[in-house]
Amino acid sequence: DGKGEKMAKSKGNVIYPEEVIKQYGAEILRLWVASENYREDMRISPDILKRLSEAYRKVRNTCRFLLGNLSDFDPAVHSVPYENLAELDRWALHQLQALASRVLNAYRAYEFHTVYHSISNFCINDMSAVYLDILKDRLYCSAAADPSRRAAQTVLNIVLESLLRLCAPILCFTADEAWKYLPQKAGLQESVHLSCFPALPQEYTNPMIAERWGILLQVRDRVLKSLE
Repeated sequence: DGKGEKMAKSKGNVIYPEEVIKQYGAEILRLWVASENYREDMRISPDILKRLSEAYRKVRNTCRFLLGNLSDFDPAVHSVPYENLAELDRWALHQLQALASRVLNAYRAYEFHTVYHSISNFCINDMSAVYLDILKDRLYCSAAADPSRRAAQTVLNIVLESLLRLCAPILCFTADEAWKYLPQKAGLQESVHLSCFPALPQEYTNPMIAERWGILLQVRDRVLKSLE
């Protein structure tokens, strides 16, 4: 249980899968299995499930935000080449490339807890707290066909498609549900479960941009703390 004690009916500390599914849904139960390091004693409690439910909502809301800003985007018509993207956009793709590499290596090593933590941190720290927060001006204030807005949508589309492919083995229903609303393009499978893991272009890896933005984001954190 949450205190590290063995579950037993006599102790009254048993949590049944049916109860978890009834209260939170099967996705949260799958997420709990993936989030635990099975090399150690696996713990479960109402508090752990509540935290996982909140983490799940953050991943789901990230996907929902991405989808909500792609309603007028056609990849075949509006996609912007990598060399024409803003530096912030290329930073986001670098972070995505790093995520995909880390997650795929974790899947191969059966380290599913690393998959969970990597995806969760990417959605919360890289996307919600930085990229998507900065991007709102471009998405909401620029003209629909503005090149900077289309560049942002290009990256959002790449991030969402890749994220759903990486999440699919764990968040089966969520990934497949969101997949059906992706901007259609040639070669896109009917279901995410018929698709392969993302194979992103090597040009997305950009250590110079990562280092420069790493310093800039450290400064940003200090400024935000001072403003608070």
